[in-house]
Amino acid sequence: MTYQPQFDQSDIIIEHDESAYDGFFTLRKIQLSHQRFDGSQSAVFERELCVRGDAVGILLYDPRLQQFAMVEQIRIGAMGREQSPWLLELVAGMLDKEGEDKEQLARRESMEEAGLEIAEIEPMLEYFCSPGGSTEFFSLFCGHVNLAGVKPDNFGVPDENEDIRLHILSVTEVLDLLATGVINNAMTVIALQWFQLNKAALDRAWLS
Repeated sequence: MTYQPQFDQSDIIIEHDESAYDGFFTLRKIQLSHQRFDGSQSAVFERELCVRGDAVGILLYDPRLQQFAMVEQIRIGAMGREQSPWLLELVAGMLDKEGEDKEQLARRESMEEAGLEIAEIEPMLEYFCSPGGSTEFFSLFCGHVNLAGVKPDNFGVPDENEDIRLHILSVTEVLDLLATGVINNAMTVIALQWFQLNKAALDRAWLS
């Protein structure tokens, strides 16, 4: 690897950090300065930071049937546009239960949101969702599931105001939805692009 960041955490000075809001999301108001590429120190400036825990997304895939289990639910961030705010996505959840690791979360969310047990699980990749203003960090997995006889159904945890619709779609259908822009949320786009790059190896491993 030829790239190495010039700076690290020690090159940031936090002048002030206070809570601006604490609800479904936590918002902090931070004043900071940092080292500049020309060797000088930046002026102190202010940013709002949305503090969210780490999250996990799981692409549920049946290699034998060449099908995905996808979920649909309302997303308030998609309101106010011409498209529907009900989005087709991966199963996903926040890492917010003490003692639960990312793989355990992936398996639990698969049961809660899709009623499916994961037989094998393959790590995909990890990424920052929107680092310009949010701490949210995603870990993506591909889960091997058996979709034989599985039909569309409704899932979710009522106490968390979840109303989730399970869809069973062929790989071809889902990749067509990706290519035409119907699937346009980052987590699902990234997972499906990873899948396209790694499908052959995944099928060999899971169908052997």
